[in-house]
Amino acid sequence: MKIRTNKRILFALGIGIGLILLGMLAIQFPTGYRATFYAGLYLIIIGLITSLSALYAATTSKPKTELVADERVTRINEKAGNSAFGMVSSFVLTVIMVDIIWSVNLELRDLCIFIMGVGIYSRFIFKWYYNRRGEIV
Repeated sequence: MKIRTNKRILFALGIGIGLILLGMLAIQFPTGYRATFYAGLYLIIIGLITSLSALYAATTSKPKTELVADERVTRINEKAGNSAFGMVSSFVLTVIMVDIIWSVNLELRDLCIFIMGVGIYSRFIFKWYYNRRGEIV
């Protein structure tokens, strides 16, 4: 197995390891807020995913020409990002308005982590959907 030592791969691996260490540090020093624990947990998970994807990219022998995105893939990524942003911002506005109107007393700090997770996964789902649908306008 040949491991490539590309600067971008090493940079992504360093970011992944840094996120894991930062998440472990956030979990190690507990505070009164549950959000700190969940933020540390998400940082560890994202760091593991980043490190594993960097190792996968380092071990596979793909030429650099395969990694270049064509115009269709670029439009799919842009459309998925815009759709995910619109969905998350409308969700945030709805939650804030519900909290203001009905005085539900929601902990918005705890909802921030959930909203970030929804935003990340919704972008992947929109990207998959637009890729399956085909035509992007």
